[in-house]
Amino acid sequence: MPSTPPPPRFRRRLLAVMLLAGLVPLVLLGVVAQGALERVLSVSVAPVEAVLDDVSLDLERRGLPRGSLDEARLHLAQAELTRRALVRRVPAFITVLVLVSGCVLAVAAVLLGRALTRPVTTLTEGMWAYARGDLSVRLPATDPPRDELQFLLGQFNRMGQELVAQRERLKSAEQIAAWQDVARSLAHELKNPLTAMKLSLARLSRADTGSPSDATRVTESVALLQEEVELLMRMTQSFSTFARLPAPRFQDVPLRPLLSEIRALYAETSPVPVELVPGPDVSLRADPDGLRRLFGNLVKNAAEASTEGAPPVRIALEAATEHTVRVTVTDGGSGVPAVIEGAALTRGLFSTKPEGSGLGLPISQKITHEHGGTLRLEPAPGGGTLARVELPFIPPSSRVPTT
Repeated sequence: MPSTPPPPRFRRRLLAVMLLAGLVPLVLLGVVAQGALERVLSVSVAPVEAVLDDVSLDLERRGLPRGSLDEARLHLAQAELTRRALVRRVPAFITVLVLVSGCVLAVAAVLLGRALTRPVTTLTEGMWAYARGDLSVRLPATDPPRDELQFLLGQFNRMGQELVAQRERLKSAEQIAAWQDVARSLAHELKNPLTAMKLSLARLSRADTGSPSDATRVTESVALLQEEVELLMRMTQSFSTFARLPAPRFQDVPLRPLLSEIRALYAETSPVPVELVPGPDVSLRADPDGLRRLFGNLVKNAAEASTEGAPPVRIALEAATEHTVRVTVTDGGSGVPAVIEGAALTRGLFSTKPEGSGLGLPISQKITHEHGGTLRLEPAPGGGTLARVELPFIPPSSRVPTT
């Protein structure tokens, strides 16, 4: 998604089209009008003067008065002066007329362009708000609509209301599905210890404490009950920890020193070496405690999945793209059968370790999601599991909105 709304090119193009559509005919009309006037005003009175001279000579021979003829000659001279003045002033007059008409046309085009593009601009702003995830925006629209553009604004508002309703329905469906997954996982995880406890209680109910064999049976049953109760307590504590994960507090975090701390922490108990691959140092905006829990879970899982003699656990850090950083944790254990990512990381609470609660991956996925990143488990090329985490340098929840 672009970080800024698109520039108002539509209004500019519409204004340019309107100006061209009005100014080009206006200029052509001015040129034609000027040519026509110049042709009309180019008619000279010289032939008329020659005729008047012939009439004047004829009147002089006959001895008739020439007063009317002189008056006509005076009027003709005045007309010639007027014609010459018009010939000089017509180009300037046509130019001024075209300029004034062009200004009026430009003002009209700007006003009309704004009136036409205002709904489009409003619709663009609404779409930009929706693209940012803000579905609460409503555009000013008349009811009933005055024109097609107003109809579009009204339909946009109705679309927003429907999207909000669909979002709420989807949220409810996701919550129901999440509770179903939790219930299914709890039933699966509680079934084994409860079955063992039930069998132990059945043995206790048949036991005779006076018999040595029955006393041994009682002791074994009580020990089994204690073990299963401790398992249930660990599961309860894990659920409580998952529910009380603190909200992230973002700050600038140098990632390589943090990964080095995690490597040193788990290298002491790992059956194989834990290595941090050399590479660049990268800093990002993140919650350091959340990252320690995230990468600690991944390194712990990788170390526990490895057996003696297996390849070392490798932690690698690199810049994935211009805006993201990638951390990979590779082990040489039994590996995963297929790619696990997204909702599959939080579906079920499966754990292969006797003391495990199955919440390590859901917790890691939750922390990754809070940072705006992705977590993916996949089979490693040489066997084992490759955990890939990609995080943005600046998580979306900590960005300052731009105006």
